[in-house]
Amino acid sequence: CWPSLIWGRPVLRRVLIFGAEMNTAEHMTEVVQRYVVALNASDLEGIVAIYADDATVEDPVGSEPQRGIAAIRAFYANSLKLPLQVALHGEVRATVNEAAFAFTVSFEYQGRKTTVAPIDFFRFNEAGKVVSMRALFGEKNIRVST
Repeated sequence: CWPSLIWGRPVLRRVLIFGAEMNTAEHMTEVVQRYVVALNASDLEGIVAIYADDATVEDPVGSEPQRGIAAIRAFYANSLKLPLQVALHGEVRATVNEAAFAFTVSFEYQGRKTTVAPIDFFRFNEAGKVVSMRALFGEKNIRVST
């Protein structure tokens, strides 16, 4: 890793680029993977743990953002009322404190299986916490079958 060569010590979570502290792609990818595992396990505390206290969640993009941990906790508590099957599709794209990832969320409700295929965008703060999550999907990204 080039930062460890420059500074002579390992850099695990963040690197200094042009005077600004940035999260590494590895750290951001690991947070995305923890998020997916927590969603699959219906682990509300694990999900909330990735967010900064002042974070926002806009899911879907265009909806009123959830602001702060209490609102985010309530949003995910409602989302986890049904068991979810969540799977990443492709690689996490991560650079300069932002990550984007495609995935699917499937659940069954009243005998009908629904699969939503969003792309989520995470923005991270200097502490490595998510300060903004935006979920991009529309009608064409939702499939319902019986």
